[in-house]
Amino acid sequence: MSRGENCLFRWSVGTLDTVSLTDCVPDVYRSMIWLTKLSILSFRRWFPKSDFLLLYNGYDFADFVKLFNEIEPSVDVLIIDQRNPSIHPEKFNNPYHFVPLNGGVWMKWVPFRFDIEKTEIAVDTDILCIGEPKTWYKWLDSNDVILVAPERYEQVNVSTCGDFSNHSLLKNKKPFNCGVVGQKAGHDFGKEFFEITRQVQYGKTRNSFFITEQGAINLWVRSLESKGIKYQVLDFKKNSWMRDLIYFLRQGVEVETVHAVAWYKKVVGGLSEIFERRIKDPDYDRLDFLSDILKRSKDFDVYARYVIARQLGNEQEMSKEFLLPKRSF
Repeated sequence: MSRGENCLFRWSVGTLDTVSLTDCVPDVYRSMIWLTKLSILSFRRWFPKSDFLLLYNGYDFADFVKLFNEIEPSVDVLIIDQRNPSIHPEKFNNPYHFVPLNGGVWMKWVPFRFDIEKTEIAVDTDILCIGEPKTWYKWLDSNDVILVAPERYEQVNVSTCGDFSNHSLLKNKKPFNCGVVGQKAGHDFGKEFFEITRQVQYGKTRNSFFITEQGAINLWVRSLESKGIKYQVLDFKKNSWMRDLIYFLRQGVEVETVHAVAWYKKVVGGLSEIFERRIKDPDYDRLDFLSDILKRSKDFDVYARYVIARQLGNEQEMSKEFLLPKRSF
């Protein structure tokens, strides 16, 4: 099953800006849809035999579908309105003891399993598959039941797990990122997840609207681990964050996926043609990809150029030549 036979990849999107907890402004919304489509397209390249599902938790479903189809690139995906599902409506009943605000991150898990007969992998809309995903194939061919993405932090804290950060099962543990969560065919641990969410005091803290959801996934994985359920964490270098991408590429790492969290989405947007070519063109190699990123980055604003330049390590001359503006930091 290394190429994704009997697999379902799923994404979730709405109108909520999960950072500001307000509706996305039009330009940000269009960019979010573009990135979602590019994410789906990128995984379609490497998993051509898989099924692909997009769950929409915003309002005005017809308007969303129209806009989705207008924005390039074109991609084939089944879109379901979570508020008024056209198929399997019984799977979309609210499983929480609260109603998620305007959709938001908690809706990623409704339903927790769409098709238990398939290996199901939930992917965040800001994750792009830019190289052959060998570590993903490795999990598919393994006996491990759960797949999760790596975090940059070494230990659980409020920034990674929100209101669950002090839980005894998470104390002094390395956190996971919930940008990727997979379950093998025949397994459904949704009951265990929603039991954990009973502890969420939704609306009492700002974290309960966003990062606590990742804490719930962390607690879910650790509680399953305590019961002997095996999981696999994707390799951090090969499944990089955007803030580390240039650094790893220059080390010769064959990066498989890149995660553009927070404002790094704007960086990917500024490099849209380069990332689209990397995903679509099998002859566009790593060194040309890296070179084009560096050249195009000279057009970025001051802070973006500085952050990217830091990934060049101690190669100061290259940092200055490509990226750094004439000012000190």
